[in-house]
Amino acid sequence: MARHPNRASESSRLRIVFCSVLFIAATIAVVAAIGSLRATAQHVEDVFHLKIAPWVIEHTANGQQAEFFVVLADQADLRPAATLATKAEKGRYVYDALRKKSQETQGPILRWLRERAIEHRSFYIVNAILVKGSREIAEAVGARPDVARVEGNPRIRNALPQPEAGDQSPSQPQTPETIEPGIAYTHAPDVWALGFRGQGITVAGADTGQRWTHNALKPHYRGWDGVTADHNYNWHDSIHDSTGNPCGNDSPFPCDDNGHGTHTIGTAVGDDGMGNQIGMAPGARWIGCRNMDQGNGTPARYIECMEWFLAPYPIGGGQGDPLRAPDITSNSWVCPPSEGCSANTLQAAVEAQAAAGIMMVAGAGNDGPNCSTVMYPPAIYAASYTVGALNTGQDVIASFSSRGPVTVDGSNRIKPDISAPGTGTRSSYNTSDNAYTTLSGTSMATPHIAGAMTLLWCARPDLRHNISGSRTALNDAAHFIAYKLCGSAGPPNNVAGWGRVDILAAVTPPTIQCPLCWSLLTFGQNFDGVTPPSLPAEWTATNAQGPPPLWVTSNSGVPMPPADSPPNAAYIDDPAVVSDKRLQSLEFSFFEGGDPRLTFRQNFNLEASETNPNLGFDGGVLEFSTDNGNTFQYVPPGAFLMGGYNRTISTDRGSPIGGLQAWSGNSEGFITTVVSLPPIQSPGGRLRWRMASDTQSGNEGWRVDSVNISFCHGQGTPCASPTFTPTPTPTATASPTVTLTPSATPTATNTPSATATITPTPTSTATATATATATATATATATATATATARPTPTARPNVTPRQRPTPLPRP
Repeated sequence: MARHPNRASESSRLRIVFCSVLFIAATIAVVAAIGSLRATAQHVEDVFHLKIAPWVIEHTANGQQAEFFVVLADQADLRPAATLATKAEKGRYVYDALRKKSQETQGPILRWLRERAIEHRSFYIVNAILVKGSREIAEAVGARPDVARVEGNPRIRNALPQPEAGDQSPSQPQTPETIEPGIAYTHAPDVWALGFRGQGITVAGADTGQRWTHNALKPHYRGWDGVTADHNYNWHDSIHDSTGNPCGNDSPFPCDDNGHGTHTIGTAVGDDGMGNQIGMAPGARWIGCRNMDQGNGTPARYIECMEWFLAPYPIGGGQGDPLRAPDITSNSWVCPPSEGCSANTLQAAVEAQAAAGIMMVAGAGNDGPNCSTVMYPPAIYAASYTVGALNTGQDVIASFSSRGPVTVDGSNRIKPDISAPGTGTRSSYNTSDNAYTTLSGTSMATPHIAGAMTLLWCARPDLRHNISGSRTALNDAAHFIAYKLCGSAGPPNNVAGWGRVDILAAVTPPTIQCPLCWSLLTFGQNFDGVTPPSLPAEWTATNAQGPPPLWVTSNSGVPMPPADSPPNAAYIDDPAVVSDKRLQSLEFSFFEGGDPRLTFRQNFNLEASETNPNLGFDGGVLEFSTDNGNTFQYVPPGAFLMGGYNRTISTDRGSPIGGLQAWSGNSEGFITTVVSLPPIQSPGGRLRWRMASDTQSGNEGWRVDSVNISFCHGQGTPCASPTFTPTPTPTATASPTVTLTPSATPTATNTPSATATITPTPTSTATATATATATATATATATATATATARPTPTARPNVTPRQRPTPLPRP
């Protein structure tokens, strides 16, 4: 067989080429794979570094250590708290939900930190852990899938206001002759005259601390009972690492290292009882938390105070108690992103307080007059009620007051929300127990609003811890100031928000407006035409349960004062046994009338819980009958326009009104109550004040005085096209006497306004009855219908007819 050497050589060359191609392909594949791995690693590193804040990267460079927050991805859902009715329920739900979430999710990271002896501290109000460590530690925790971000804990320098030149020497304080101008400009003294001074409400100051022994503050400190001080649950110090601070670290009692905190809490609640009426709500209590070291704050300090407010705990630590949480917090501090504070760092903590029913009031800042200078937490958040500063006594924004809109977080949110006096504000200071000084800033405007909210919640218990409803009530009643700078003139606008706070307008119900040709009639009883203990004619007292005494008229004794219109008031005791004591009015009707309203003054001190501000043991309620007293109906909370029920009666101590909302605790003097009544067109209407006590301790009792019922009265159909003009109320010339006795019931032609629904309940059988024999004639005074200046209709607030506001000419 013949052989072909050329073919063999050709085949060898082909094999070499083929192998070379395979080698080159394999090499390319390896290089590509390496490149892909490097690209993937770079992508992972880029994505990972997005979780670490630039401040952390900068402050852990070159082996440095820094404090940073490890914020977990899984945060508690607090939305169900919105469906709960009371602050006690809201606070407990939020506290439990936050703690449960932190305990369920933080465990693996905490173990990892402990195993490596890395300094750390756990928080729950934000599901986060504060860590002190290096870049490697930040990267290690940041790489975890259960970590959302790693954010810095920068030291923030707050530029706090300083005493103004020419201010009086603290060693020689001046006693003013009048209430401080800023307080008067909000109309707070007019609200005091109605009996509402903030009693039953607690305001917290998050600031440089407080000098609790100051004469204007000590009587109002929740930790002072008049004899001894108890700082547990009433004070917390979040300063743990200061050097050379006059208050030191972890102060066991309230201490102010600057004076700013003493000043701001004084504007909220201060009054020394000797003429220094510096506070908006002098009947309120205050507690405090120091979150700045001589003006220097950190996100950790801020969050620590907010966590303590949510559920205060004793000095040195311990179990938190959400029942001891404040109602309102006043915040005059900032956390600038320019100094490393992330706009998201504090947001969860602020929103947790709102979910718990705590109103957080925050200063807008002092970076005006340019637009978008509201740029620092907490003022930027929707959950913060943000305050701008006005020149005191003028409806002109202060030049330094920061303006909106908020752009730092991309929201373009309108801020501030509302404005208050903020210049030349005189208040308490920390240099001595009788020192006062004058400061200017949104720091000074902020406690005016905290105090205004305190007065609102005192006068309108139905709004307590309803954050949105309460803000709407203040906003709608504010004196609108139109500014066309920084956006629309509003309302609201980015300069003054909804305008200058007017707490009297927010508290008082709108005036009854009768149709033309109709008159406003008022008949009443002040219990002064009889000799105690006799009741007025046709007023009766019964005990459905329990021993005497019954309701009587009284001109002396407790609770003090004994009468609103001296000398007499109706009075019932509060015994230490189960009782059900009732005071029934004479019969009345609103024949040919509409829009009836009851106003009375009351002074009560009835047994209530000392630890739960929402819980009462003994209490009083108002009832109404439309069938001449055969049955009575409980007047529900929604019917009250002012001075409504303030507590819920315990169900486990035998009270006949257990579970109902009622008046309980201490009113600290006479307060004004206003309630809408059903429009009864036939005789048979009666009112009944009902006091019920339980099996345990009693108290001073309950006084009722100055009872007045007003309604629009006319004959036939009102005149067509009722027109209201801004004229003063003329003096009535007719004062007809109305006899309140049964009469034939003609058909009413007017259309009554809507009133709260009242559910009938049967009348219990009385075991004792006292009927007064004194004679008295009730009289009705006809008053010409007053008219008010029309204002555009704002967003409605609960149970209050929105006031219309004029549209002022825009300011440049």
